Amino acid sequence: MPRTVIRLTLRTTAAAVHHARHRIVAEARSWGALCDEEVAFRLEAVVAELLTDGLLHASGPLTVEAALAQGLFVVEVRHGGSAAPRPGQARSGDVLGRGLVQALSLFRDTERTAAGTRCWAVLPAVTAAVAVSPGAGEPSRPDGGSAPPEAERWSVTPAGRSLLSSLFPAT
Repeated sequence: MPRTVIRLTLRTTAAAVHHARHRIVAEARSWGALCDEEVAFRLEAVVAELLTDGLLHASGPLTVEAALAQGLFVVEVRHGGSAAPRPGQARSGDVLGRGLVQALSLFRDTERTAAGTRCWAVLPAVTAAVAVSPGAGEPSRPDGGSAPPEAERWSVTPAGRSLLSSLFPAT
């Protein structure tokens, strides 16, 4: 299986986060992986959010890795800190805590490792083309089939678990 990866280690500064998110999107474009601006926006937003969370919780440098495998972008941020982002209730003026990574990703997680904390998210490398049939009120795919229920669409299959294991070997 071909795998395209970019890995960056950066200082914990806002400027480094800004540079890294733009560099990762530029690299993904060079792979021919970004077919439209929505996918590019999602990738950049998720990278920025994961790095910003790392910036807030890190102890030492951040490492970000973005990989393209089987039509999915997998973004991982590692840092030496023990604190991990927690879901919270965002107030109207808050910049963080709005659930952007959750909203833009197929799935995501945060875990402790021997070296600190790892936060990751998986995004589709293509925009899902779902249309509503006139009068039907039910989503359908361009091929005429119905869209699967949410639980089916986002469940992790054995093949998905295998992919995740290959992308995130135990550390």
